Amino acid sequence: MYGAVGCTQAADVMLYPPTDFRPTLDEQRLGSGAERFEVATDALMSWGVPRGAHLRILQVSESEAAGYEPLLFNDFDRPVSSPEDISTAPGEALYAADGSPYVMAGQSLEVSGVFSPASGTHTYRVIYVIREPRRVGYAWGTLDVAPVVGEEYFGVEWREDDSVVAILRTVTQVAPGRMRAVVTPFIRFRQWMLRRQYIRALLPVRGV
Repeated sequence: MYGAVGCTQAADVMLYPPTDFRPTLDEQRLGSGAERFEVATDALMSWGVPRGAHLRILQVSESEAAGYEPLLFNDFDRPVSSPEDISTAPGEALYAADGSPYVMAGQSLEVSGVFSPASGTHTYRVIYVIREPRRVGYAWGTLDVAPVVGEEYFGVEWREDDSVVAILRTVTQVAPGRMRAVVTPFIRFRQWMLRRQYIRALLPVRGV
């Protein structure tokens, strides 16, 4: 696993990413109002973003989630030591309207189709979950050592102007290796394509 676990939650990560890591930030307006926020939240928290990007979730492990100590953050994006210090309880089990369980911190999952249909599976762990009245999301981090290491945050915000916005924040590094200079442009291009699919996955026209 990479060293800067939880880095997507840092307020200044776009300006000061970990050494050799590249940050990105994308936003997509999904609509407006409480109903749109609730529907988008259900889709987001039941793996709607990776599935909307045509990735296949092959397995989700709940065993690690039960004993996992998630990273928790207060309103100033500073790590805290207990759930009592924040306005949300990431460990509480919740379900979407169709009965699908919500993402929980500590889950690990195997995903296929990340870099190509033939690239095999990649393993991620849910690093933290955010549940607030107007902001919901989660970040997963890579457990593999190649071809990319780092973290991606998927979120939905219901803002003061009543707009509902999807947020995608990534902090990643192409794994070191003899072929790094050759493969990096191809990997970065695939990441760009994936980000386009991720940020549009919750749009109403997608059936969310």
